[in-house]
Amino acid sequence: MLLLLTVTGFSQAGNKKRRVFHSFNSLQLLMGKTNNSFSIHSVNGLQWNKFFAGAGIGFDYYYHTSVPLFLELRHDITNGERKLQVFANGGVHIPFGNTNKIEPGKTGDFKPGRLFAAGVDYYIPLKKDAVVFGLAFSQKKETQMVDNNIWNPRINRIENVPLKEVYEFNRIWLKFGWVF
Repeated sequence: MLLLLTVTGFSQAGNKKRRVFHSFNSLQLLMGKTNNSFSIHSVNGLQWNKFFAGAGIGFDYYYHTSVPLFLELRHDITNGERKLQVFANGGVHIPFGNTNKIEPGKTGDFKPGRLFAAGVDYYIPLKKDAVVFGLAFSQKKETQMVDNNIWNPRINRIENVPLKEVYEFNRIWLKFGWVF
């Protein structure tokens, strides 16, 4: 909230343009060391002059399915109808299910982890709407509490002592999106 107020204050100091609502809806092809996958995002927010701030949600299918919740900031670095934009996302990946698709033998709960992305988009207007093409770096971090059944001789039975597995994925994404 403080960030949005700061952006509003700076944008109103110069040109008095009105705020405009935008919805950035996109499909990302994710390419990383572990595998290739995709994600979908919807970011909704307000544009002030060259700045945009919004909140996003989506589905990320890389390694383990998760629901990313994040804030996004954008800035137009060129003028004109067609423009180059830089953006940054920060938030959290919330696990969606407990199935480890790459290593199904590892069972146990997944815990939320951080999300970070930064990149460049090319914005092309089409009448009232627009399309965007982009390239970005993305990081997804999640933790799985893997079941670890071991024999405990003191109590004469098997008990679960979970192991903490931390997954951190650095990915490149190619984006195609629709803006209205």
